[in-house]
Amino acid sequence: GQVRGGLPHPALRGPYQLGNAAAAIMALDTLRARVPVASQAVRTGLLTAELPGRFQVLPGRPVTVLDVAHNPHGATQFAAGLAAMTDIARTHAVFAMLADKDIEGVVAAVKPHVDVWHLAPLPGPRGASIARLQAALDAAHVLDAVVEHASVVDAFAAARAAAKLDDRVVVFGSFHTVAPVLERLDAAPGGTA
Repeated sequence: GQVRGGLPHPALRGPYQLGNAAAAIMALDTLRARVPVASQAVRTGLLTAELPGRFQVLPGRPVTVLDVAHNPHGATQFAAGLAAMTDIARTHAVFAMLADKDIEGVVAAVKPHVDVWHLAPLPGPRGASIARLQAALDAAHVLDAVVEHASVVDAFAAARAAAKLDDRVVVFGSFHTVAPVLERLDAAPGGTA
């Protein structure tokens, strides 16, 4: 394989994104004879790649992180990203998932990084109820610091209100958990709720 020097760190956060970037560059190198891509284009791609809802850190304080992690593998990567963040006092998690996913596995991966859980049901027949989420937390021995809300947007508002400036708010469990929060932020004046 070819050694490439001087490439920037990927704009996408999370330690696993280095592996993803390396795999993409290897694929480009393999196809170089048929699809030549200039080094500058690779640099630009690394610097500008965006993936909304995948360890997306919003500007401002408290720090807010959105992640669509909905299985134990994704949750483990999300947890690694949370662990790499420094100078965080407490973490308020907005958590909602689909009922057909491994909720216990996701909770187990992220539990060490959460201080307060804000639970919300997801609408529709596939959405996990509060009782289903609570059962997963019970199984993980998360017995206190759990607050129930009527919706993800309500849970997010409560988490933001409870968080101090040196805390963080994390929103995760599904695309369906992150999407209403992004819509709420986009609709708010100045882009913040």
